[in-house]
Amino acid sequence: MGTLYKQDGITIRVNGCEHPPIHAHVINGDGRALVYLSGRTLNRGVPLATLKIAQAWVTAHKQDIENEWQRWN
Repeated sequence: MGTLYKQDGITIRVNGCEHPPIHAHVINGDGRALVYLSGRTLNRGVPLATLKIAQAWVTAHKQDIENEWQRWN
């Protein structure tokens, strides 16, 4: 798995052997979420404020996520 961001209790990573479309996994102590490059989000317990930080990071780093996706999948 490729961890791309880890700060303030938030981890954003790309997993291998994953289903399309391209997305990043957001993990924190309260839950998990998938954030797709399209902007769609599936949230399972990540607080809204934390999710907004993660969504902004994903938006700003789409190319990094796509590159990591290609590397692992």
